[in-house]
Amino acid sequence: MDSLVERLREKGLKVTPQRVAIYGLLLNTTAHPTAEELWEEVKKDHAAVSFNTVYTTLSTLAQAGLIQRLHMGAAAHYDAKVSPHVHLNCRQCGRVDDYDADFGLNLAAVGSRAKRDRGFVAERLDLTVYGICLPCSKIS
Repeated sequence: MDSLVERLREKGLKVTPQRVAIYGLLLNTTAHPTAEELWEEVKKDHAAVSFNTVYTTLSTLAQAGLIQRLHMGAAAHYDAKVSPHVHLNCRQCGRVDDYDADFGLNLAAVGSRAKRDRGFVAERLDLTVYGICLPCSKIS
C-alpha cells in the first residue's frame, strides 16, 4: 500500500481513496479489466464511486504513465504493467492476459533499434497474440 501511494505522489497525483482502490486493483491482477469491470469491483468497497470517477481516474493514471490503456475489441482494457510484454487476447470472450514466458524475444530492444535504424521514436510497444483461450476452447 505504501509503495502504491508513493508511486502516485512521485507522479504528482493527489492520493484519493478512489485512486488507491483502482490502482491497487490493477496492480493485483494479471487480467486486464475494462473500466466497467473495475467499477463493479471498486463499488464493493466504495459504494458511492461513480463510473465517471473510475473512467476519469483511469485516464489520469494512464496519462501519468502508471497504467496503460489497451485498445482491443469493443472496450479498452487496462494494465498496470507498463514495461514491454506480451498480451494474449481471446477473440471469443475478449479476455486479455499477460504472457510472461521467456521465449527469447526482447521487446524493449525493438524500440531502441527502430530509433537507431530508422530514426523512429517509439512511444509505446506491445505485442498481442490473438486466439481462443482455454475456457472458450472447451466450450466450442
